[in-house]
Parts: sequence; C-alpha cells; structure tokens
Amino acid sequence: MKRPLQLQDVYKTYTRDLDKAISPAETVRRFREKLQALDLDILEETVRIDNGRLDIPVYFSVCGRDAVQTIGTRKQMGKGGTPEQAEASAVMELAERFSFFSFKKDPSNFITDTFDNLEGRALPFDTIARSVHDDSLELERARKVFGRLPMQWTRAYNLTTGQEVWVPFDWFYAINEFNGPSAGNCVEEALLQGICEVVERHVSSIVSRDRLRVPGIDPASVSDPVTKELLGKFERAGIRVFLSDFSLD
Repeated sequence: MKRPLQLQDVYKTYTRDLDKAISPAETVRRFREKLQALDLDILEETVRIDNGRLDIPVYFSVCGRDAVQTIGTRKQMGKGGTPEQAEASAVMELAERFSFFSFKKDPSNFITDTFDNLEGRALPFDTIARSVHDDSLELERARKVFGRLPMQWTRAYNLTTGQEVWVPFDWFYAINEFNGPSAGNCVEEALLQGICEVVERHVSSIVSRDRLRVPGIDPASVSDPVTKELLGKFERAGIRVFLSDFSLD
C-alpha cells in the first residue's frame, strides 16, 4: 500500500448488474493478462458449474500450484447475473485470497511488539476490546495483561483521520473478527467493496443478536430489471424468496 493513501475519483462505466469501473469481461481479461506477466502458477482454469436448475451463472476459479501452496484450498466460487459477472467474481475471489495469504506469510509486513510500546500509534485499546464485546468492569486489568503481550502488528490507514495506525494482526486473525479481504478494479473500488461488506455484516449481526423486527420487501415492488430477472428465475423453480430491509440508523 502506498503511504499516505491517496484516493481519487473513479467513474462508473459499467452499471448493468453492478456498478463498476470497467465491465466484468474486461476485469477477467486484465486479471489473466496480469497473471501472464508473473512467474507464478496462480489460476489453473475457470469452470462454469451451475446445473441449470436456476439458470443463474456460477463459476469456480481453480487454483494453480502456487496458489494452492499459498492459500491452502483448491477453488473459489463466484456468482452473478451474467456469465461474465460470475466469472469475474470467481477470479476476484482468487485475487483476494492469494493476496491476503501472501501478505500474511511475508514477515516484512509485520513487526513484533507490545501494545504498551505502540500505544498512541496503535488502534486504541477500547476499540480492540469492543471486537470481543468486552465492556466488563475488569477491562483495566485486561488492558494491563494485553499491553504486555508480544504479537504481530501491521500498518493500516485510518480513512477518518488520514493517519497510519498499527493494528494487532495476530489478535484479529485469531478471533476471526475481520471482514475478509476485498478486491476491485482499482484501490477505491476495493475499499468500497470492503466497507460495504463491513456494513452488511454489522447490521446483520445486530438484527440477529437483538432479534430485531425489520420491514419486509414485497418482491413485486422490485423495479430493477436484473433483480426482477433473478427473482423470476427463483419463482419459476418453485422457490419462494423472502426479502428484508436491514437498514439501521
């Protein structure tokens, strides 16, 4: 990541089923082109695997030898309103996973230190505690123990303050409290993808945890052509779809 992070305006040129900087077909073409310039076996093939019941395209991206060694799995799945979008989804899933695990396995991305030594430059302790919903009266005692634990830290960028901050990678990886990687056709698109996924998971967890009553959405009220087409495919297959509005304050 370039430091400091400089975000630029990026204009949408493709808006049929998703809003993207380029078309899904161009995404796949550029992905394959970049792979050809690398001395790594990352992608073996892409395969369409849906059985035709729904007529909604689903693809596998099958890992090459180097990707298997890095990621530890053989394939990723991608879906979309069109075959091109499904294939793009599958290869970008591969890009996300390969990049993440390559980052994780590179010692130069980390320092080993304690929170006590990094305090003031690191993610605040109260934020770290909230990641496990710890608001107990023993928090200060926990802070003293946590502050002395050596762990791996990596640089991150706070979009709100415009400052770099050290994040306890070991901590969030161990408790699986991270959103997962996100990829895009450019930095801005990848960030938007990741932020949207954070919002999705956040509101879903609140609705589930607090058993909130949320408004339903009448499928017949949908006006977007692609969404109507997809809903129609479920209906023709005898599958009833329930839609809910999880928008929260």
